[in-house]
Amino acid sequence: MSDAYRIRDLAWTLSPEFSLQIPSLTLPAGRTTALLGRSASGKSTLLSLLGRVEGDYFDRPEGLTGTIALTLDGETFDLLALSERELLRKRLRGPGLGFVFQREGLFPGKDAVDNVAWPLAAHGTRPADARALAEAALAKVGLAPDRQVATLSGGERKRLAIARAIALSPKVLLLDEPLTGLDPEALGGLRELLAALSAEGRTMILVTHQREDVLALAHHLVFMDRGRVALAGPRDTLARELEAFFAGDVPRAPTLPQESST
Repeated sequence: MSDAYRIRDLAWTLSPEFSLQIPSLTLPAGRTTALLGRSASGKSTLLSLLGRVEGDYFDRPEGLTGTIALTLDGETFDLLALSERELLRKRLRGPGLGFVFQREGLFPGKDAVDNVAWPLAAHGTRPADARALAEAALAKVGLAPDRQVATLSGGERKRLAIARAIALSPKVLLLDEPLTGLDPEALGGLRELLAALSAEGRTMILVTHQREDVLALAHHLVFMDRGRVALAGPRDTLARELEAFFAGDVPRAPTLPQESST
C-alpha cells in the first residue's frame, strides 16, 4: 500500500506548555485514518498542518520545522515548503486538499447553494456548472439549496460545510470532528456518505471522539498524546488498543528527556 503522507522530523512549539513533535509518521493513500486522543493532544494541530491551514494561512509559522510530503497522482509535494500562491497554482487547494473545519467558516450572507458554488467558481468552474455541482452536493447531505446560513442549526451548518468540501471532489479530504452535533437521522446518512467516499479510494484523515465513526470509517489509527504519536497502525492490528481507548485507557507517548529531568 502506498503512502499519501510521509512526515519527518516535524516540530512546532505553540506555547511553553505544548509542542507538536513527530519524528516519523506515514499515512496510507486511499484509506481513512482516524486521529484519536484526549482533548488538546495535538490532533487538530496535526490535521491543520496536513491541510496547510495552520497559523495565519499564508505564511509558514515561526518555529515550524520538518517535512510533510504529500503524494498525489504520482507527484510528491513538500507541503511546508510551498507558498500559498504555489499551493493554489498546483491546485492543492480544493481539488487536491479538502478541509471540513470544526468552525465551518461559512459565508453568513449567502444561501446554501452560493456557499458551495462560490469556491467552485473560484477554481474556474463555469457559474452554471458550479451551481449544478453545488446542488448535487447539497442533495447528498440532505440540505435545501435556498436555505439561508443564518437560519441553519449547528448540525445543518456542519452538513453544509461537508457539501462545500466534497463538491470539489478533493483527492484528500481532511475532517475535524465532522459528525459532531448532528441529529441521528443526518448522522447515519452522512456516515454512509463518508464511507462511500472512502470506498472510492479517496484518502481521508478524520479527527473524532466517536467510537461509531471509527468503526464505520477508519482503516488506520493514529493515537496522539501531548503532541506526539503514541501508537499508529492498521485498525485491525490495534483492535485491543482501540477498545481500551474508548474504555478510558488512553495510549501514552514516551516521555521526552527534557520532561523526565524536570
